[in-house]
Amino acid sequence: MKRYVGLLALALTLGSVRADVRLPGLFSDNMVLQRETSATFWGWASPGEKISVTGSWGAKAACTAEADGTWRLKLKTPAAGGPLTVTIKGNNVIVLKNVLAGEVWLCSGQSNMGMTVSGVTNAPEEIAAANYPQIRLLSVNLTTANEPQTECKVRGWEACAPTNVGSFTASGYFFGRKLHKDLKVPIGLINSSWGGTCIEAWTSWDVQKDDPAMQELKKNWDKRDETYTPEKAKLQFEAEKQALAEWNKGDKKTKAPRPRLQGQPRKDQNYPANLFNAMINPLVPFAMRGAIWYQGEGNSGRGKEYRVQMERLIVNWRTLWGIDLAFYMVQLPNFMAPQKSPVEDGGWPLIRESFAKTAKEVPNTGMAITIDVGEDNDIHPKNKQAVGDRLARVALHKTYGLKGFAWSGPVAESCQFSGDKATVRFDNGGAPLTVKGGGSLIGFALTGLDGNTVAADAVIEGTDTVVISSPKVKQAVVVHYAWANNPVGVNLFNGEGLPASPFRFGEMPKYAAFARCLPEEAKAYTEVYSFDPLAGKMTDGNTRFVYDEDRSAQVKGPFKKVAYFLALQDQAGQESYAFVAMDPFADDLTKIGVPCVASGAKFQQNISGVVVKTNAKGVQPGDFADGCNIEFWPSNYGPQNTAKVPGAEDGLYDFGDGVDAKGGAGYGSMQVHNWKEKHSIICFNRFGAGRGNDVGLGNSEGKTRDWTFTSSAQNYSRGEFKVLVLPGVGAAPRSVPPPAAGQKTEAYQGF
Repeated sequence: MKRYVGLLALALTLGSVRADVRLPGLFSDNMVLQRETSATFWGWASPGEKISVTGSWGAKAACTAEADGTWRLKLKTPAAGGPLTVTIKGNNVIVLKNVLAGEVWLCSGQSNMGMTVSGVTNAPEEIAAANYPQIRLLSVNLTTANEPQTECKVRGWEACAPTNVGSFTASGYFFGRKLHKDLKVPIGLINSSWGGTCIEAWTSWDVQKDDPAMQELKKNWDKRDETYTPEKAKLQFEAEKQALAEWNKGDKKTKAPRPRLQGQPRKDQNYPANLFNAMINPLVPFAMRGAIWYQGEGNSGRGKEYRVQMERLIVNWRTLWGIDLAFYMVQLPNFMAPQKSPVEDGGWPLIRESFAKTAKEVPNTGMAITIDVGEDNDIHPKNKQAVGDRLARVALHKTYGLKGFAWSGPVAESCQFSGDKATVRFDNGGAPLTVKGGGSLIGFALTGLDGNTVAADAVIEGTDTVVISSPKVKQAVVVHYAWANNPVGVNLFNGEGLPASPFRFGEMPKYAAFARCLPEEAKAYTEVYSFDPLAGKMTDGNTRFVYDEDRSAQVKGPFKKVAYFLALQDQAGQESYAFVAMDPFADDLTKIGVPCVASGAKFQQNISGVVVKTNAKGVQPGDFADGCNIEFWPSNYGPQNTAKVPGAEDGLYDFGDGVDAKGGAGYGSMQVHNWKEKHSIICFNRFGAGRGNDVGLGNSEGKTRDWTFTSSAQNYSRGEFKVLVLPGVGAAPRSVPPPAAGQKTEAYQGF
C-alpha cells in the first residue's frame, strides 16, 4: 500500500511542475522587429501561467497562457533603430539581445529565390563586401507536412556578414540591401523557399479545395501514394540510373534522364499545401511589411491557371496575417531556345502574363520585369543583382512612397487598333520610353484578320506610346511584344534602363471553318467537343485535356456515326480541311475525344463505314467500307508495326505504330488513317504542347508519315478541330479481338 501512495505522490508532484515559457525559433537574439506596429509575440507555457513581454524602449504587454499552454500578445514596437532587448517573463525569463527595429520581409518561391549569393555574377566580390550588420537574415529549414504546423526549424537570425551571406537567398539579399541603403533603416529578411516547387504547395488547402483542377491534381497525388512502396521507388531509381548510363554511352542527342529516388508522394514538397503547412503557417503572424515572390517555373505547364492561383495565395496569406501584406513578384526572365518566329506560344509567356495581370488587378502588389537578364541554357540566371534592385524599386515606390526615380519597366496599359496599326500606351514606370542601344524597336508582331502573324515595325511617340504597323497586315486585330519563352533582342526600355514587360492585346475572331466548308454536315451532326489544335492544352500532370467547348454532358445517344473535322490555315492564308466519319467504336463519349489518361481512351483498331470529305492534298475522299484504322492513345509510342497493319513500315512512324505497353501520360496520338490507300487522314499528336503540337492532314514528309515529332502547329495561323456524332441508331460499337496465334489475316484487325 505504501508503494502505491508513494507513486501517487510522485505523480502529483510531477503534475505540478510548471513548464518554462518558450518561444518559436523566429524570436531570438539578433532578430528584427517590424517598426512602429503592434507586433505579435507568442509561444508556449503552463496553462494559466502569467506571461509578460517588455521592450527596452519602454513598451510592455501581458497575458495568461490558455488551457492548451499557448499564449499570445501584442507589443508596440519603436521607430527604426537599436540595439534593443526584449524580455519575456513567465516562470522563467528569456532575454533577446541585439534586437533591431526596422522593416521585415518574407522571401519565398522556388529555386530562383533559393539560389544563394555564392552562385551569382561576381560572387566573391559580393560576398566580401557584404558587411551590413543592420541587415539580419533568417532561413526556414526545408520540410513538409500534411497538416498546418505551429512550429518550424530555422537557421536563426544572423547579422549579415561575409561569413554567412554566401548561403542566403541572393534575390532576397540584393532586395534587402537596396532597401537598407535607400531607407537607412534595419532590414530583416526571412527566407522560406524550396527549389522545383509549385504554387499550390505554398497555398493552404482550405482555399484550394473547391477548385476542380486542384481536386483532380490532389487525387492524382493520392493515387500515386496508394501504390507507393520504398521498394518500388528503389527499383525505379535503379532503372533510371541504368538509363542514364546507357545515355552516356550513346550519341547524347536525346534529353538526359535525371535519376531521382522518389519519396512518399503525400510527403512530397509539391503535394498541395505541404509547404504552406510546414514553412509558411508557422511564421503566422510574425510582424512584417510584406513578401517578395520568385516562382512560376514549376507551373509553366499550367500558365492559364496561374493568375487565379497567384491571387489565391496572396489573399490566403493576407487573411492569415490579418494585414494587407505588400506582395511583389518577379516576372520570369527569358529562358530556353532563342525565339525564331514572331510569336511563340509556350508556358513562360502565359506565366509572365499572369504576373502582369496580378500586378495590375490585385491591390498592393507589383512586379519586377526581368525579361532581359535570363540565360538560354540556365534556368537559374546569375544576375540576381538586377532582380533584387528591381524588386526594391517597386517596394520603395509603392510601399514607402519614394519618388524621383524609375520604379518599374514600362507596362502596356491600353491598345487601339486602326487599319494596319496598333497604338499601345504604357505606364512608363517613371522614365520616358526609349530604344536601348538605339536603332529600331524589335520584338513586336501583328496578326491580321486572315490569322497571319508577322514581325512588325514599331516607333515610339512621345514618352509613353508605341505605334506598331506592317504593310503585310490590312486589318490588325492582335499585337504581341516579346511573346516567346526566350524573346530575342527585345529593346523597349525606359530612360533608366528598365525593360518593358511582354504583353499581348486583341483577339482573333473565332475560326469557324466547319459550317462554311461543310454546311450539310454541320446541320446533320452534333458537336461534342471543339478546340484549337494549335493551342491544345493538357492539365493535371498531362492526364486531362481541356476543350474550348465541351457539350458531352448534353449529348445523348444512341448515334449512328462518330466524326472528326480538322481545318488548318497556313501562314499564306491557304485553308485545307478533312472530315472523316465512321461507325461508332465506343459508346462512351469521353472516349471518342482526345485520348487522355483521365478518359481511359486507348484504341488501335480497324474502323468501318468510313466517309471522307476533304480538300487536303494527299487525302483520298470517298466512302470506305473497310481499310481504315484509328490509333488513339495518351501514351508514348514507337514506329514498330507491332499491330501488323498491312503496308505499314517498321522503323517509320506511319499508319501502323506500336503503343507503349506501360501506358500513362506521354507523347499522345490521335490519328485516323486509310491504310489501304497508305495515307493518314487526320493527325493530332503531342496534344497539350500548344505551338509544339503535331497536327496535319494527309502524310507528312521526311522520316514520318503521321506528323510525329514535327511540331507542325507552328506552321499554321489558325486551326479548328471538332469531335461530332450523328444522332440515331447505327452499328453497335465493337471491339475487334486480336488474331489467334499463327492465324493469317488478309486485313488488319487491330488488337
